[in-house]
Amino acid sequence: MLKKILLAIWIISSCVGIYWGIRYYNFKKEQKRRDAYYQNLKDTSSPTVTSLRDSILITYQEEKRDIHIYVPPGYDQDTLTRYPVIYMMDGESSFNDLENMGPEWEIDEVFNQAAKDGGPSAIVVGIVQSDNRDAEYTPWINEDNPDAHGDKYTTWVATELKPWIDANYRTDPSAAATTIGGISRSGMMAYYMMMAYPDIFGVACIQSPAMWVDYDRLMAMELNEAQLNNKRIFVSVGEKETDFMIEHAQNIYDKFKALGLDARHLDYTMIKGEGHWHLTWRKSFVEFYDWWK
Repeated sequence: MLKKILLAIWIISSCVGIYWGIRYYNFKKEQKRRDAYYQNLKDTSSPTVTSLRDSILITYQEEKRDIHIYVPPGYDQDTLTRYPVIYMMDGESSFNDLENMGPEWEIDEVFNQAAKDGGPSAIVVGIVQSDNRDAEYTPWINEDNPDAHGDKYTTWVATELKPWIDANYRTDPSAAATTIGGISRSGMMAYYMMMAYPDIFGVACIQSPAMWVDYDRLMAMELNEAQLNNKRIFVSVGEKETDFMIEHAQNIYDKFKALGLDARHLDYTMIKGEGHWHLTWRKSFVEFYDWWK
């Protein structure tokens, strides 16, 4: 009997050891792949990307913020066309490896290629994150974030930043032409901001949303029938992200599917072979554009 017990313990211990050995091997392999992106970084932004340094005032914080703005090729020559606008949080990652200190999302490359192919284009506003990212990207004060002010940040984007962009660029200011997007915590905020300001943000690009920040309150947010009308919602997550991240992304999709949104107005995409990092969101944005256009 004792031998059987010892054998069982040995088998279990061996299986556990093998499991963690595989996890460690995969972790080191992924770390090596990521490290390759951090070597020899350079400016990868397109000529039509403008970086505005410390020039946009966040009034409730009394501080200025960097933003990066992409306009389509030929924007200065064609003075009549008005464009939809995509607001991307964590915006330092949108256009430039050097700004991001890692692989950018290549949003400008996506739209530059679209312009060559005759596809629809947009103005893209990359809003640089705060030094206190967690507080800015948390809608309500909770135990984990006593300094949370995501609700105020949302109001600033909707009622101050967007009007400034509309006044200074040739935009289509309608909700249907206005996208709010982000990744991880800011992906969660994209969901929140669309729900909080449905008359401002008609499209949401929700990538790897960190809904765990305040899951129950976030999922309890509702839109009435009129607010839901013509909403377009894109949800994505990496295949190798944690189970709860995948589950929460799926739950957002299921929530709106149950409300009757069709494939033109709702999409869920799993990025194969990728975890929670920038290459996932680079690939995700390509999928978003193909659906958005």
